[in-house]
Amino acid sequence: MTKEKIVEMLETIEQGLDDANNCLPDYNSNSDTQVYIDSALSDIYNLKQDIEESISDENQEVTLDEVMNTSPTLAKLL
Repeated sequence: MTKEKIVEMLETIEQGLDDANNCLPDYNSNSDTQVYIDSALSDIYNLKQDIEESISDENQEVTLDEVMNTSPTLAKLL
């Protein structure tokens, strides 16, 4: 499974939890349930962010050809 597919699945789970939170009646007896949903959403947000950063980092890898073909003057500016 690709990281992009995992992010899509996490977004689907996030939407389901958002819907569950919105459908939950606002009673004091449901406060524990709201805490569990909020905690799960927080975990999903963090996982999505980590995976998206990992994808971004992979896309920014420098190849050996790029290093070897970069002028010394340009390399100093980087």
